[in-house]
Amino acid sequence: MQLKPNKTIVTFIIICVLQLSLSVVRLFTMDHQMVPTFIGFTYFLVSLVFLGLLAVMLIDLLMEARRTIQGRIINKEGSIINVLRDDGKLKRFRINVPEVLVALRADYRVEIVSTNLANIPSRITVIE
Repeated sequence: MQLKPNKTIVTFIIICVLQLSLSVVRLFTMDHQMVPTFIGFTYFLVSLVFLGLLAVMLIDLLMEARRTIQGRIINKEGSIINVLRDDGKLKRFRINVPEVLVALRADYRVEIVSTNLANIPSRITVIE
């Protein structure tokens, strides 16, 4: 069952680009005589954070490296499923596709393929 991760990644890239451009414009257009230095530094830090997030999302979109996790679904809470991995750790995944979310039940054994850096699920396969 495909989860359309590219749509999520592209949406997040657009948000990052918009926020990054707004932060950079605000950083260069504010009057440095009237505004304290820490506010300018805050805009600079926000710009760096969004630039880093943009780089991570672009790498995830362009590279086809994926992670595979196998485990058992413990429960569903709205659009979030809790998966107990084979190594005993509990992992939470947000599922944005309603058709896939309806098909998943507790105690199903699943294999989840997700993006490498952002860990956005791209495919879920029910094993049993």
